[in-house]
Amino acid sequence: MAAADRPDPALGVFDTLLVRGGRAVDLGAHVDRLARSVRELYDVPVDAAVLSGRLQAGAQSLGAARVRTSYEPASGEWRIDTEPIEEPGLDPRTLTPRRISGGLGRHKWVDRRLLADPGDADDVLLVDESDGLLECGAANVFLVIDGVVVTPPLDGRILPGTVRARVLALLRAHEVESAEQPVTLTDLAGAAEVLSTSSIRGVQPVVACSGLASWPVGPTTRWLREHLAGAE
Repeated sequence: MAAADRPDPALGVFDTLLVRGGRAVDLGAHVDRLARSVRELYDVPVDAAVLSGRLQAGAQSLGAARVRTSYEPASGEWRIDTEPIEEPGLDPRTLTPRRISGGLGRHKWVDRRLLADPGDADDVLLVDESDGLLECGAANVFLVIDGVVVTPPLDGRILPGTVRARVLALLRAHEVESAEQPVTLTDLAGAAEVLSTSSIRGVQPVVACSGLASWPVGPTTRWLREHLAGAE
């Protein structure tokens, strides 16, 4: 794939986390993921404790907020931007497929050109050259197929989402059958429910994918939203 079809690492990497009631949700997982990206990509050591302290200190006076932390490799500087938001509620999502061979990988790139302009949809759904599902532009994706909650595996092509990990842990804890395995657009079209997971919106129902299918807001999605919020 041509370089123009890949994110530009020179623009840096970032992470976004939710602040709720003055507390940065899942702070350690977010900082660890971002620090790992900076070490791997730019060979720059990161003091995770110091970065965590800066983020939590800035969150203490906030109610609900979005905090974006980015690393700029050209200057070696960290940038932290905070934006107050409404408490996330039920926000059914619509998707449109976009083919990206090899996916975007396990880093959260500042360069979002390949994810821009989803048209009438809320977000893009990345698929590979064989119609395999990868992830959404701003979320991981889950399907409910024959009663099993399925999500694409962490094979180096998708972001290891923090909420994705918490959802899988919650399913295991409650002995709900789940699987990390390859799924295709055909599987998606036949799914009973589809949902997305992200740090800001949490668990949200996906109700349509353009040119493919639509789905109801199902019981698994509602159950996950309720239990995940109760575990924070």
